[in-house]
Amino acid sequence: MTETAASSVDGQPTSLLRRLAAIVYDALLLVAIWMVLGLLVVVLGNTTGLYSPRVHFVLNLIVAWGFFYWFWTRTGQTLGMQAWNIQLRTEAGHAVNAWQATLRYLVAVAQWLVILMAIWAVREHGAVAITVVTAAALFALGLSQFHPRRWMLHDWLSSTELVRIQGLAKPRWKQNRKS
Repeated sequence: MTETAASSVDGQPTSLLRRLAAIVYDALLLVAIWMVLGLLVVVLGNTTGLYSPRVHFVLNLIVAWGFFYWFWTRTGQTLGMQAWNIQLRTEAGHAVNAWQATLRYLVAVAQWLVILMAIWAVREHGAVAITVVTAAALFALGLSQFHPRRWMLHDWLSSTELVRIQGLAKPRWKQNRKS
């Protein structure tokens, strides 16, 4: 990527596809972390006789918050965001603080819970629910795409935004290779 092309990318709003790709990467990492946590919780719970699925669920939410909080407040990028050259910043372009990271996480979790409730409604109520849920999802995604900075609800409420950044330079061995 040339210097002018890289600088034109810096600070541009992130597309929906990039967001979703980063979510997939981060979800895979979180599932791996949850598997290790689950092993520990189930083994300790069964050994002591105090296993509770509700406590396990809450621990998963806390660990997920810790994952995102750690990355967002340190570098503004989770591992999935690094792979897709996305960074989380405030509206002013500064690093995200603890409150913004926590609020962003809580609103995002609430949005996912709404999606899960919609899936339950589809299972319970069939075709009518499928139509309503699909229309609502397309409406919400459509609204974010019409926003000048492509903000979603959690961006707006936490005063943060996802922006594209310049990717890392190619390794020297790739730069010297003739195409």
